[in-house]
Amino acid sequence: MAPWIFTDRISSNQTIRVFNHGKSQRDFTYVGDIVQGIIHALFVNTGQPELVNLGNGSPVVLADFVRIVEEHVGRKAQIDSVGMQKGDVPKTYADITKARYLLGYNPTTTVEDGIASFVEWFRDYDASKYKMIS
Repeated sequence: MAPWIFTDRISSNQTIRVFNHGKSQRDFTYVGDIVQGIIHALFVNTGQPELVNLGNGSPVVLADFVRIVEEHVGRKAQIDSVGMQKGDVPKTYADITKARYLLGYNPTTTVEDGIASFVEWFRDYDASKYKMIS
C-alpha cells in the first residue's frame, strides 16, 4: 500500500503522512519476488503442509523509502511527520529462513529497482479503465 499511496501523493504534490518521524522500518517486497516464491512452492512436496513467510527479509527505514520514491517520481514529498501510531511497532520484517531452506526462495529485487518499476507502471496506469470492487 505504501508504494501506491506515496507515489500517487508525491506525484500529485499532496502531503504524505510519515509515522514515527520516518524512523520505522518495514519489509518492502517486490511482487515478482513473491510470485517466484509461490511458483517454487508449487513444486515442493514435504509430505505435510508447511507455513512459510515470503518477503524481502531486509527492513528499510521509512525515510529512506520516501527518498527512493521521491527520486523516481522526480519530486520532493510534502511530508507530515508524526509520532508512532498507537499499536504500531518500530520494525517489522519477514523471517524468510524457512522459505530459503524449503523453497530455495531468494528475493532478488532491491527496493530501488522495485520502486523504479512500480513508478514506471504507475505513470502508464489509467484508473478510468478499471472498476474498483468494494
